[in-house]
Amino acid sequence: MEKRTIIALLITIVILFFFQFYFAPKEQPKQPQATGEAQTKEKPQAKDADLKAEEKTAKSKAVTSSAKKTGRIPARAEKRDPKDVFVETPYLKVALTDLGGGIRSVQLKRYKETVKDDKNKEVVEDVKPFIYIPKISRTVNGDAVDDRTYFTPDREAVTVKDKPETLIFTGALEDGKKVRKVYTFYPDNYLIDMKTEFEASGTGKTAVDFAVISGKNESSYVFKGPFVYNGKKLEQIEKIEKTMDFNKNYAYAGFDDGFFAFIWIPEEGSKPPLAIYKTESGTPVVRLSPDKGAFSGKLFFGPKQTDVLKSLNVGAEKIIDFGWFDIIAKPLIMFMNLTYRFTHNYGIDIIILTILIKILFYPLSVKSFKSMKEMQKLQPQVMKLKEKYKNDRQKLNQEMMGLYKARGVNPMGGCLPMVIQIPVFFALYKALSGAIELRHAHFFWWINDLSAPEDLFSFVIPGIGFTVPVRILPLIMGITQVIQQKMTPTSADPMQEKMMLFMPIFFTFLFWGFPAGLVLYWLVNNVISIGQQYYINKKV
Repeated sequence: MEKRTIIALLITIVILFFFQFYFAPKEQPKQPQATGEAQTKEKPQAKDADLKAEEKTAKSKAVTSSAKKTGRIPARAEKRDPKDVFVETPYLKVALTDLGGGIRSVQLKRYKETVKDDKNKEVVEDVKPFIYIPKISRTVNGDAVDDRTYFTPDREAVTVKDKPETLIFTGALEDGKKVRKVYTFYPDNYLIDMKTEFEASGTGKTAVDFAVISGKNESSYVFKGPFVYNGKKLEQIEKIEKTMDFNKNYAYAGFDDGFFAFIWIPEEGSKPPLAIYKTESGTPVVRLSPDKGAFSGKLFFGPKQTDVLKSLNVGAEKIIDFGWFDIIAKPLIMFMNLTYRFTHNYGIDIIILTILIKILFYPLSVKSFKSMKEMQKLQPQVMKLKEKYKNDRQKLNQEMMGLYKARGVNPMGGCLPMVIQIPVFFALYKALSGAIELRHAHFFWWINDLSAPEDLFSFVIPGIGFTVPVRILPLIMGITQVIQQKMTPTSADPMQEKMMLFMPIFFTFLFWGFPAGLVLYWLVNNVISIGQQYYINKKV
């Protein structure tokens, strides 16, 4: 095989190697829900003095002073454990706490936390110091008070069946000013309507904070963080250097967590100014700053599924974004969703997709194989040229290119099929990392999640304590790579041939941590390539 082809293949390996170590998904540790009241007040970036003042701990002096002015007893005088009010709909299982009258937990009943357990998927992460959303705070003359007081619910539990149900929490801020939070739950979607009413004061500033996800992202290849959509463009906020003020220039905002999302959708005519900041611990926060004593909107906790997001009628499907590979990834998902209607198995859909891609590029594969055959025939002449011009590199290149041109051979033709597959490879990985349809998608037997690495079993190396996962698909893929390599025309250079024989080992190692769906794609691709090469060998 010509050196240019080897260089191209090595570049492919380097790309995949880099991809494996920097972008491949890592198992995210489970985070228990916060249940206690003990917490420390959050503080935004030091550069934003105004937000810092709003997030200061409410001093007892300030509360007492406010109580004297209003004649009210501070609402936080009561000391006891918080109590939960549970709401269950066909889609959601929501836990609201009487501490603050906010949402503490939202579980999606149609999705599981992991493949191996029966726990519902939790959308609200443990992001201390926040233990519920929304959290209302108010700053007057530099002193902050919030709603971490005990509210009174109008119902002890709610079950939503065939009609919407409402839950009302009535309480007060720490200074005694009244607050009312009204939630409406629906039987046929992932939405929660929210209306908040509070006593407004002419001098103070009110802030309503939503914190749903942590600032930690286990995979730098999958976006996790806040986003804002202004009606025309979606802005995914990778880094929050300072408080970002969007005022009222937004249609919706929220948090993206890979397969799932939280979205705040303001009601028309009741849109409060919006800003995004992060706490000192790195937790991103969506902050509303209502200028009136009431505002309302919708809260979406659910999957990033196209038809579900479209039903919100605000362009929410825009949050399904696969970056550079969006133009390839979305058609791949559409095709697999189409075939899934008949197969009911996304593993089979990946196989069908691979077969279709191989059929489309079959003419190129034939041309590539013929090119490699011609290159193999030219090796004796190439060796003579190398010997003749071993001290004149420029002349050697000229003569070799002249030889290739005279015989109509493309020296890079042998690696074109592999290079062309790279965009499809990355697009499929993006789909497996963000398309909710492929999350926990079962193939067969032990392969029960195409979006994650195969999980047959693991063993621990004695004395070292290193856990080695045993995976069958990458091993079979490596074997097919060896067979394919043996069938591929090679050069007469023994060193190059030996080096090419090591490629299957590299590929097996690189694919060991890839999602099972991606390994399946490459495995089927190899099997089809072997069949194609066998057929072309017979034909040629």
